[in-house]
Amino acid sequence: MSGNLYTQRMGDAYNTIFRQCVSLNTELHKLVPLAKQMHLLSSNAVSSAARAGSEGDAFRVLTQDIQLLGDDVSDCIDETQKVIGELVTLASNLVRLFSNYMVYLDVHQRLDGVETVTSATFFEAGQRKIAEGIRSYNYKMSRSLGTLTNLLSPIATLVKKGEYLAVCSSVEAASAGEHGVSFEAVSSMLRELVGQLGEQSARQRSLLRDLTDAMELQQHNQGRLLYAR
Repeated sequence: MSGNLYTQRMGDAYNTIFRQCVSLNTELHKLVPLAKQMHLLSSNAVSSAARAGSEGDAFRVLTQDIQLLGDDVSDCIDETQKVIGELVTLASNLVRLFSNYMVYLDVHQRLDGVETVTSATFFEAGQRKIAEGIRSYNYKMSRSLGTLTNLLSPIATLVKKGEYLAVCSSVEAASAGEHGVSFEAVSSMLRELVGQLGEQSARQRSLLRDLTDAMELQQHNQGRLLYAR
């Protein structure tokens, strides 16, 4: 297929954006088992506090905060799964639309100056219609990326909260006598889970920044789409 270097690079960019969406989708799905582990941990914390009786009163207060933390993490993760699914679909549609655009562009170029039954302006009109579709999907993707950014932003705060709760749990474990072992087990697991959450969140934010930058560039370039002949 013919087509100038500019449009070919735009097509390559949309393919790259689709791959970036798939990579981000894979990373975000890693949060799902993490949320389940957080819920399991909160259940273990409640059980440990119950077995300790009155000696677990202070730790029992912490278990409520651990449960709330798990709920907040789960809510965040559930919403991100919906949005990333939409983003993958939008990116796939953009790849398809741009491929169609290139077909119209190729035919239009071939018919330029050639007398045919089908006027070249028919294909130019097709190009314009597809270009409008590309513009619409670009806008939808940018909005979804903004939504995803907002959904992921609280995770850093949740990680800090989890780290604080892990420290408090360790303090309670040190003064809980025979029940301190189970309290410390909760603390260690909480520390490990929030550490994983922080690492995964950092990778996801990096992928999201790259994806957002790529989309901003495509939006900047799309105005020239119809003139790239």
